[in-house]
Amino acid sequence: MHSLDYLIIILYLVGLTVLSLVLTRKTSSTKDYLLGGGKTPWWAAALTYLMALTSTLSLVSIPGEAYNNGLRLFLVGLMGPFMAIIFFHIFIKFYFRTQTFTPFKYLEQRFDNHIRTVIGSIYLFSRIVYLAIVLFSCSIIFVGAADWKPWTGILLIGGVSLVFTILGGFKAVVWTNVVQFVILTGGLLAAVIVCILYVNGGFFGVFSYAFENGRGFNVLSEKDFFSFDPHVRITFWIMLFSATLMYMFYCSADQMAIQPLLSTGSLKKARRSFLSSIIMFLPLTAVFYFLGLAMFAYYGQHPDPAGNPSGDTALFRFMTNMMPTPIPGLVVSGMLAAAISTVASGYSAISSVITKDFYLRLFKPDATEIQQVRFSRKATLLAGIVAIIMALMVVFTSSRLGETVIEAGAIWGSISALIPVIFFIAVMCPRCNSNHALGALIAGFIVMVATIIWYSYSKLTGNPISFMMLQIPCSITVILYGTIVPWLFGTMPSNDKIENLTIWTMNKSDVSKNGYVN
Repeated sequence: MHSLDYLIIILYLVGLTVLSLVLTRKTSSTKDYLLGGGKTPWWAAALTYLMALTSTLSLVSIPGEAYNNGLRLFLVGLMGPFMAIIFFHIFIKFYFRTQTFTPFKYLEQRFDNHIRTVIGSIYLFSRIVYLAIVLFSCSIIFVGAADWKPWTGILLIGGVSLVFTILGGFKAVVWTNVVQFVILTGGLLAAVIVCILYVNGGFFGVFSYAFENGRGFNVLSEKDFFSFDPHVRITFWIMLFSATLMYMFYCSADQMAIQPLLSTGSLKKARRSFLSSIIMFLPLTAVFYFLGLAMFAYYGQHPDPAGNPSGDTALFRFMTNMMPTPIPGLVVSGMLAAAISTVASGYSAISSVITKDFYLRLFKPDATEIQQVRFSRKATLLAGIVAIIMALMVVFTSSRLGETVIEAGAIWGSISALIPVIFFIAVMCPRCNSNHALGALIAGFIVMVATIIWYSYSKLTGNPISFMMLQIPCSITVILYGTIVPWLFGTMPSNDKIENLTIWTMNKSDVSKNGYVN
């Protein structure tokens, strides 16, 4: 990239920091700092929800997946919205009814404080790992676009995100996400236009070349696509289960996704925000896949004499070599917008869980609102430092094992599969009590460790199982244990543990006007 490109990126980062300072005001309560006062407009919450889950992990991994393997995984994107709508209506209403800052308070009411602590701890670990993977994917952008060392991008994005999240809290996250959505959209549009200009045949030429060379939907006719063989990288059944588990997690336990919805102040507004974000998600995902196919077509038609780049870096290498200044700067700024918005949302979510589920409940129950806000800022700083350190670890381990970004994310994030299925058995299985939930969690963890060992061994022997298999066995174990064991050996829990806390025992009264408690 040229100096003008770097100038655009610097101006964007400075402008983002100034915006966070403008939005910063003295907050006296955690409702202001962690939920934006519960008055976030539904459309702003929708964009925050979308940007929180659309990170550079998506910008790197999805084009890289399309470049390397075609459109198999795009089917997950098509399945996802239908799964998301179902799980939204199963889970979200419980959090408005229990008047909570985080979903983990529900687990204490449904089971006990031990389950809340254990699942909250797993969530913190899994989400810090997720942020580390996002920061790792940032490093891929700068490796491809500017030949920077991986640690440079990690420190830059991690540090900038920390500054404005600590200063402005969730309100700064929301309104900077609105701005960053515009920047991301502009950057992606510029990338699409340039790709169309350089690929022979333009827009239709991308699909023609990709489909003729095994990157289309021809997988539907492949014999192994409907196979149950775990060594097949992506099958229909694996995709179906993965989409189910992913959106179950977003709607049941992911504070990053749930926090924008809770910040609207009502279930009705949260539903409108959620549906709007789902509608926007589909075309955005389609653009990511198109860019991957465009890179496959371009480098197939115009091979690089020094060797074609990998799928994860192809788009960014193309930007550096082919896009005229200042388009690379604009595109990279858009991608940084996605990264910073996700990382900032993650910092805020982790801070909320640490403050409300651990600090206030276990260590200082009499903490004032001002003390909680101060602690939340410290928790944000701690989360950022740990995520940055872990991102540097991911750079090392993923390069040794040879994974792509999407595979590295699946390995490091496999423990998160235990979380949504605990919420699922809590909501769906009235006979399940805290002992059953703990037993299911232990059994699932053992199976998860065994599956990771199996995956690592299979990679070394040259016959790897699918990376998407990592979350499936442990999830099935938890669901089977949490449903079968209570019916065989358990008795119905006391009324205070199930009344209005399962889908079968919930009062149908309106919860859309519920607020929040301190």
